Amino acid sequence: MTLVDPRFAAELVMTTGKTIPFDDVGCLATYVATAGVRRERIASLWVNDFAQPDSMLDAALAVFLVSDSLHTPMDYGLVALRPGRAADSVRTALGGKLLSWEQVVRLVAERPGR
Repeated sequence: MTLVDPRFAAELVMTTGKTIPFDDVGCLATYVATAGVRRERIASLWVNDFAQPDSMLDAALAVFLVSDSLHTPMDYGLVALRPGRAADSVRTALGGKLLSWEQVVRLVAERPGR
C-alpha cells in the first residue's frame, strides 16, 4: 500500500510478525472494532504522530484528536498525537476533542456506514 500522507498513517503488527499498513488512523480503528482480526492475534498497534510524522507511537499510549476541521485520507477526521503540550496545542489550533485509543475504537464502531 502506498501511503498518501504519513501524518495519518497507522499499522497493525500481528503475532506472526506480519504488518498491515493503514493510510488513516480511523481505518485501523475500524479494522480492530469490526473484528478484522482476532485480538489475541494482534501483537501491537502503531500510529504516526501527526505533529512529527516520522515518529510512531504505540496506539495505547497516544491521544487522538477528532475534529471536523481535519481532512484525513479516508475522512475519519482523526489524528494521533503524543500526549502533552503538543496535543493540547494542535487541539487548540484545530478544535475538536482528545480521545484515548479505546474511545476511538468505540467512536468508529458507532459510526453509520463504516
